Amino acid sequence: MDLRDKILKFPEQIKAGLDSAKDFKLDREYKHVILCGMGGSIIPAEIFVLFAGQNHLETGYEIWKDYDLPPKTAVDDLVVCISWSGTTEETISSCQAAISKNLQTVVITKGGELGEIARQNNLRAVVMPQDDLPPRFATGYMTAALFSVLGYGQELGSSLDPKKSEDKGRRLAGEIGDKIPLLYSSFPWRKITAAWKILFNENCKIHAFWNTFPGLSHNELAAFQQRSSFYPIIFRESEPNPRIEKNFKAAIAIFKRMGYNYNIVNLSEETQGNALEIALNNYLLGLWTSYYLAQNLGVKPEDINLIEEFKQLKKEA
Repeated sequence: MDLRDKILKFPEQIKAGLDSAKDFKLDREYKHVILCGMGGSIIPAEIFVLFAGQNHLETGYEIWKDYDLPPKTAVDDLVVCISWSGTTEETISSCQAAISKNLQTVVITKGGELGEIARQNNLRAVVMPQDDLPPRFATGYMTAALFSVLGYGQELGSSLDPKKSEDKGRRLAGEIGDKIPLLYSSFPWRKITAAWKILFNENCKIHAFWNTFPGLSHNELAAFQQRSSFYPIIFRESEPNPRIEKNFKAAIAIFKRMGYNYNIVNLSEETQGNALEIALNNYLLGLWTSYYLAQNLGVKPEDINLIEEFKQLKKEA
């Protein structure tokens, strides 16, 4: 599997995902939407929630990464279940809970058990192209389908050029080396750092952690007093809130004084577009960085042996 080629074809995934959902239209407007998924399959929902927040959408969007559904789910809520493989235990549970409550439910999947449940229960479903990819490398497909389902497919019309950020990702991977990434941003951009954590965990087989300013300055910053093998990366807006900028500068001063190497990712460097373009371009940068870091560490991004072992042990428990 040539994952580099798959990253380069991310714009083609967007087009294919939009095409998969081109005939989809919700029956009505919803005040509250629950987006269910796990692992790499929930990343499109994280991107959508970032987009919704930056654009102050009136509908409430809630991400659910657990079994069943949130306790306060109401009868007039919309439930969207996303699973690239269609075999995700927790997402299947959420879908079955939605069916039992007679909630309007939409499924986004390649097939599997989730696809079969959708077929048997006459649920509305968007079937993804049968591309043999890990979910985190198939984000373009699912993101386009989700935006279309929720009525915002037209927002994905702008062009993306994955090649533009490849060298930057390769350099950043080299600078991280064998350190543990600490991914810091302002609160509104937390979904990007959360996605990068997933990419480092699954592609590179390393720990990674994320947090936001100003919150981390009240607790996590104290841990830098003990010299450790962490590599802070600050995700900075081109024109940050002045109060957040003070947080960034103060933290950087401490990193320097304590002898930490660090990096700053300019969220808008690859694009001057809207929040969605910024999110997608920085997701691509995360793909490149984790792809080249995996090469440097001598691991295969597509292998998730411990996760598969964990699933099997659960079945046997």
